[in-house]
Amino acid sequence: MKNIALIISVTILLNGCSQVDGANPSQNKALNTIAGKEEKTEKGFLQNTMDSWVEKDWTPTIEKDEKIKETNKDEDREFTIQEFIDKASVYNKAHINDEAEASHVKKMNALPVIGNIK
Repeated sequence: MKNIALIISVTILLNGCSQVDGANPSQNKALNTIAGKEEKTEKGFLQNTMDSWVEKDWTPTIEKDEKIKETNKDEDREFTIQEFIDKASVYNKAHINDEAEASHVKKMNALPVIGNIK
């Protein structure tokens, strides 16, 4: 009897959770049409920020490099991780090195536990 009561209560609980929007995600558009679930059409803050950064900072910096331009000419190529690494190194050379803070190696080495033993 206790098992039946437990099964019924769990079934009711899980059934209630599955009917809450967002609790039962599906990538099947036909199912979402029938179920009445709507996809979020507006971009969020993080996506807008990322799109803005790519458009205004990343792309102009990357397009200045001749090697990258040569690679991007072929539209039918397969993407490789090395392409992204090359683009990241071009971006880092242009931006990160300019904004780098002074190194704290001397301060770290001066600490008694971390630093060099004299």
